[in-house]
Amino acid sequence: MRIFVAMNNTHSMSNPEQPKTFGGAVNLNVARADLRDLLETNLVAMHALLEEHKRTLEITVRTVAGLRAELRVLSDAHAPWVKALSDTRALLYVALREVVTANDANDTMMWKREPE
Repeated sequence: MRIFVAMNNTHSMSNPEQPKTFGGAVNLNVARADLRDLLETNLVAMHALLEEHKRTLEITVRTVAGLRAELRVLSDAHAPWVKALSDTRALLYVALREVVTANDANDTMMWKREPE
């Protein structure tokens, strides 16, 4: 909640009973006691906003910490997924080598080449 007071009207500043303009759009009759209440309400709203921002920042920090931990796990060279990928690569290499060797031994081709 933001309140902008028109400070260029010095006549209204000298007379507390005269209506004051807030934000240039709304005229409010604000006596000194009402102004104090308004400022205290604004202060309470600002504290609530500060607490909300603190909670949001704490959640964000926890989320980032979790993501960093997950990234560390993914970047570990000794992680299980890296070994599984390496084993799969080796298995595919051996299987392809057997296909090529069997193809050469039989002097036939498993796949027909397209004419060039």
